Amino acid sequence: MRLLQIIGSFLYAIRWLLIVAIGIGLPLYIYLAFIAKEPVFTVENDVELGKMSAQSLAEDPEEYPILPESEYPEAYEHLRRVVGGIIDSPEIQYRDVFAYDQMKIINRDDVLNAFCTPGGYIYVYTGLIKYLDREDDLAGVLGHEIAHAENRHGSVRLQREFGVKALTGFLLLTVPISTSDYINARILKELMGLSYSRDQEAQSDAYSVRYLATSDYACDGTAGFFIKLQESGDDVGIPEILSDHPDSGSRIREIQREAKRVGCSTEPADPSRWKAFQQSLPQKDAAAAEGASE
Repeated sequence: MRLLQIIGSFLYAIRWLLIVAIGIGLPLYIYLAFIAKEPVFTVENDVELGKMSAQSLAEDPEEYPILPESEYPEAYEHLRRVVGGIIDSPEIQYRDVFAYDQMKIINRDDVLNAFCTPGGYIYVYTGLIKYLDREDDLAGVLGHEIAHAENRHGSVRLQREFGVKALTGFLLLTVPISTSDYINARILKELMGLSYSRDQEAQSDAYSVRYLATSDYACDGTAGFFIKLQESGDDVGIPEILSDHPDSGSRIREIQREAKRVGCSTEPADPSRWKAFQQSLPQKDAAAAEGASE
């Protein structure tokens, strides 16, 4: 009889524990997964996540063949100049916190993309640099990607995934969960492919204009990228910022409208610097042509 009472008390306690868990956990899940627009992770978590992302990418040279800076110092010098012109903006909040100086060029001509991880690690594909006609356009794209880091969009997207996982093991939430405990290499790679919401994309487009407003680049440089895509009709290697979002035409109009609102210059920078930047990269096609002629 005594045993049955103990079992009954135990089951009663478990039932109330589950009720409390659901009562707290379900609203938390709904908030993190669907409502929250601000990250619950700290800026320090972003910095740590950036370091882990950079390490993960470095360990996958087949997918992310990084161009060695020691072999291509001029290319990195050009890239640092472009990034420097962007982060000099007074609109940049985390200039002294995020790793904007830790930039890498990915040697893949088949990809028209660039991205900035949480914590500010910048990656640019050679395909994008060779594709664009103006340095202003690259500055616009990089400004857009930096805006994702500055507004911590990756953390917002990640916490929605985190909320789903956390709810599954909610009874264990009395044990502190750190970013480093939760994020593994596979999740980090998935983070690189996160698609941002329409609002996040629009916000990053607008911030890119504001960042470039105090530089010597045309502040509507991001629009130049979309204009080039429209004119060329390219549909191979299109970056994630184009998928499931407003079409290029509407984004061009919004970027140009923001430039007028800010009242910033849309005059392009010195074109000679851009040609020098492009020529400082590996010229695979030229090398192949030279080999064939021999």
